[in-house]
Amino acid sequence: MASIAQPTLDTRGPPVPRDLKHVGVQTDLEVQYWSQRLQVSRRRLEEAVEHVGHSLNAVTDYLDRNS
Repeated sequence: MASIAQPTLDTRGPPVPRDLKHVGVQTDLEVQYWSQRLQVSRRRLEEAVEHVGHSLNAVTDYLDRNS
């Protein structure tokens, strides 16, 4: 399974989104947060969301299958 870093209140990273079950890619801060949390590039993150939608489970499954 894709390695998922746990969200923290560390002020050095992007803010934690309100909905942690859906991967948002509408803003740079959302992309930065999810890219760091899932340890993937912006391109891979956007590709995963494009293929399977915004569900965190679907995105991590896609990244696992296509790593």
